[in-house]
Amino acid sequence: MAHSSFHLRATLLPYGDAASDLWIAGGRISFTPVVGARELAPAGGFALPGLVDSHVHLTVDFGRLGLPRGSAELVAENRRRQLAAGVLLLRDIGSVSDAAIGLPDDDGLPKVQPAGRYLAPADGYGGMQRPTTPERLPEVAAGQARLAPWVKIIADWPRVASDGAIPALHRGEVNYSAERLTAAVAAAHAAGARVAVHAMSHAAVAAAVAARVDCIEHATEADAAQVEAMAAAGIAWTPTLAALQATLRSAEHRGQPDVAAWLRACFERLRTVLPRARALGVPVLAGTDVLPPGAVVREVAALQESGLTPADALAAASSAARSYLGVAGIEAGAPADLVLYPVDPRNDPEVLASPKLIMLGGQIISRGA
Repeated sequence: MAHSSFHLRATLLPYGDAASDLWIAGGRISFTPVVGARELAPAGGFALPGLVDSHVHLTVDFGRLGLPRGSAELVAENRRRQLAAGVLLLRDIGSVSDAAIGLPDDDGLPKVQPAGRYLAPADGYGGMQRPTTPERLPEVAAGQARLAPWVKIIADWPRVASDGAIPALHRGEVNYSAERLTAAVAAAHAAGARVAVHAMSHAAVAAAVAARVDCIEHATEADAAQVEAMAAAGIAWTPTLAALQATLRSAEHRGQPDVAAWLRACFERLRTVLPRARALGVPVLAGTDVLPPGAVVREVAALQESGLTPADALAAASSAARSYLGVAGIEAGAPADLVLYPVDPRNDPEVLASPKLIMLGGQIISRGA
């Protein structure tokens, strides 16, 4: 596909404090002037290297689109809706089918780093998982690692029947010991994949940290000592706060005071623990989990509310996430994945919901009103 050449003068986010000049030629970013380049947008705006949602489930219909769960059609439509919101990179961290594996990087939709099927006990995750006993966890993890760059393990989940209510998340039972997780991590790493672990309870977080997994999803009951251990081990953290906020509202509406009280206590602790984790160098990633496609703006706002600086909260959904996932940001020679805003979204995360221009690989996807 032919590319045009462009010039842009904008403040480069999330940490820029003054306007910079960049050019786009052949679909890639340059900081060397390009003769004949057209102006991409009026000078004085703000540019991000494409938003990132590091915890999505493309095979599940959280946007209520009415498409079959696990289908290729649902995966494509979820990607399209993410693209329209300026989300240009996705980590699909657990699927109910293999429909998110092997997607092309050049089909005009957001790139996807998949994990394939969830690994959990047969009675541990609502029938969506690939049933895996503790004894077989390393073997199954190695097999999954040969299919995708990530392996997703469910380290804890309530075994109490919910009868249509929100699961009693505070009663989660640990599925795999630290020893089994350690063996699974070694097997996945040997096969070339990284391991993300769903862990909400303090005990499951402890097992995941001891196993030196690559990333912990949620870590809802994590304490200060655990985030210090995460930092020492180089473990990333995707807290999915906005999804948990939605769960809290639902628990209150459904009359589940035990779940609601537990979540409020967790949020109070996280306001201290999350900034501490970031200060120690833990990579914090923005992920929306059960929210509809394109809702990463809500996660950026939730990260700010829980103590991250506006720039760090935005980095969790852009440059920091790209760095952790091994995808270039706004740098010389990188694909021109850009999202532009007329005002600074660090001052108001809601600005992220209305990008003025979205560019993927040097191609203009949309221009806002």
